[in-house]
Amino acid sequence: MTAIQVKKYKTIKDENGNKIQVIKTKEEWNKETCNGTKTWYFYDRYKINEKVKQYCSGVFVLKREAEEHNRLFLNNPIEYIKKYSKRAKIKVNEVIETKLDKTLNEWFDDFINFELNHNKESTSYGHKKIWNKHFKQEYGNLLPNQINLVTTQEIHDFINTKINPRTNDFYTTSSKNTFHSTLADFFNFLYRKGKIEINYAKVIGSFKKTNVNKNAKSKIKYQTLEEYQQFMEVVDNDFWYTFFNFTFWHGPRKGEQRALKIKDIDLVHNSIHFHSTFSRNKNGGETIGSIKNGKERTTYLAEQSKPYIERLINFYKQMDGFSEEWFLFGGPYNTYKNRIEDKLKYYYDKLEEKYTNKKINRLTHHEFGRHSHASFLLNIGCDKEDIYFIIAQRLGDTEEVIRNTYAKPYESLNNDKSKLLLSEKNIKEKLKIK
Repeated sequence: MTAIQVKKYKTIKDENGNKIQVIKTKEEWNKETCNGTKTWYFYDRYKINEKVKQYCSGVFVLKREAEEHNRLFLNNPIEYIKKYSKRAKIKVNEVIETKLDKTLNEWFDDFINFELNHNKESTSYGHKKIWNKHFKQEYGNLLPNQINLVTTQEIHDFINTKINPRTNDFYTTSSKNTFHSTLADFFNFLYRKGKIEINYAKVIGSFKKTNVNKNAKSKIKYQTLEEYQQFMEVVDNDFWYTFFNFTFWHGPRKGEQRALKIKDIDLVHNSIHFHSTFSRNKNGGETIGSIKNGKERTTYLAEQSKPYIERLINFYKQMDGFSEEWFLFGGPYNTYKNRIEDKLKYYYDKLEEKYTNKKINRLTHHEFGRHSHASFLLNIGCDKEDIYFIIAQRLGDTEEVIRNTYAKPYESLNNDKSKLLLSEKNIKEKLKIK
């Protein structure tokens, strides 16, 4: 807290535009200091509606009087201004009346800070990325009291008309529902803060698939064992052969596979411990965090992969500074996710060169491993009552997700079984009809 004394000079510009100091006139001095009786004042800053303002007090007789008023000001700037300053009081009241609340953009910043304390960084990063790209410019300057069912429906209609620059087409229903999820989570935050009456995004509901492809058969993309073996024929690098072999026979998520460390592999008991994953942090970079859904798991190391994993680890052991803290796929460095997709493209190109007359089923890492592994297990174990439980435990998912996602590839197989059960011969045998 600093008291300032009124200066006897002022700064003006001369005829050349240069700033110079001149002595104040007697009239000016008397007006500013009440005929020289009050020469002390204070100058400080305060914040109102998230904006910093400047305040210059009136004049006081004593220095300690100015300091005491400065203390009162710092304790509650708005109340001080309302009580002691007629001119500033009018401005303060105008600002308060003009802006009763923060904008959605400002509230969204609070929402992200809340998310960072309660969810994974990758979740808050995803919300922030979606908001900045799809909502910030068009709706970020609205106030919470302007949000209602009509406004929320307008937002949905706006998303329906947006074009995905990557495909030059409308966003898929899945993508639009990802945007909707961000909106619903944010509105839920506003509802808990008492800023909106209900979560209007939940009332409107998620986006529904159009009837354009109503009759089209929805299929996940995966590969058969034969397609996998053909792919591996063109993989001419030991590291990538081990990598893609592991991907197919274990079905990990990309972040999980990249985060695996040598210490997570137990070659004696043939097990793998999945407990971490790579994900986005709040700045858009990468960090290693807990696994999706918190479902840590220890799974069986497939015998189809063990020799290659063992050989890779032995290779690392010959390197200087070897540590079991090294990444399984990368050693002292992690394997970047973009490099994985680039290698898939590279080997699919080679596969097309080898099989010129055959249509190649190009897959992402997720489809190459997770989809294909689950579908393969479902195919060979479909007669087991607990097959969905087995796959869910191996992949760190729920039985519901496994049923809804991976049942369709083998509908024809299930239909064949139904046909066999309903065959006249089988019915006669069961009912002992001659």
